Amino acid sequence: MEAVIQILAYGIMVGSLYALIGMGFSLIFSVMKYVNIAQGTFIMFGGYACFFLFGYLKIDPYLSIPPVMVIMFFMGAALYKLLFSRLSDLPVGLRLNSSMLITFGLIWVLDNTATLLWTSDVRSVTTSYTGKVITLAGVRLGFTGIAGMFLALIFVMALHLLLTKTYFGKAVRAATDDAEAAAISGINVHRTFLISCGIGIALAGLAGVVIATTYSISPSGGLPWLLIAMVVVVLAGEGNVSWVFPAGLLLGLIEAASVFFVGASYREAVSLLLFITVLVFKPEGLFAKGSIVG
Repeated sequence: MEAVIQILAYGIMVGSLYALIGMGFSLIFSVMKYVNIAQGTFIMFGGYACFFLFGYLKIDPYLSIPPVMVIMFFMGAALYKLLFSRLSDLPVGLRLNSSMLITFGLIWVLDNTATLLWTSDVRSVTTSYTGKVITLAGVRLGFTGIAGMFLALIFVMALHLLLTKTYFGKAVRAATDDAEAAAISGINVHRTFLISCGIGIALAGLAGVVIATTYSISPSGGLPWLLIAMVVVVLAGEGNVSWVFPAGLLLGLIEAASVFFVGASYREAVSLLLFITVLVFKPEGLFAKGSIVG
């Protein structure tokens, strides 16, 4: 029983991180119908920002979250302004294809830029509490894992409130449903998309901070995290930003169980098998509701 509880605890902590990774990707995809293949690379940039704020300015990783998210927000705004805004008038299908191709090329540019700036070395943020665990009822919980879980909870709730309780949220939902009708109604669709893209990349930066303190970062290390984001979004269903958290938890629990029963080397294979299975048998997603707020 203790082993089962340990697996559940591990799955919940990892799943919370997966939800955090999926939120930004889901927001950009749901609102603007852009597939940002470079989302994993932006996660790495957030991790690098945290690494250098900690290494040179001695700012604790979790205290660096606000400046990191501000930096990444402006990177997201620049991404929309320079690249995505040119696709906004295209039909949805062509917009999806074009954004995928553009951001695929962007990966090569950003990865090589990161290598030139910071070399290809694998880095991580090591603090006084790195590796420390809290034991509750015989279950060992990593401090950074607990911190990531609470950050995921806080930000998924904040994003849900932003989308459901604010004028900006109403503008997002209107632009998502029908951008042309929203523009006729007086909503500045381009500004709504720009802010949404900024928030999506800022959330990638937040995930990068958690990854830098829990795992490691490298210029080419974004692809595995992109795959995780895509699996989470498929499980949640298109447009269901609010259901990204339970989808991330589900994926984390399934992976934790697979590590216990079939071994750690098959963890990614189990995730991809789940991804394919859902796409084939329930392509609308396990939590499909047909609304950006679920």
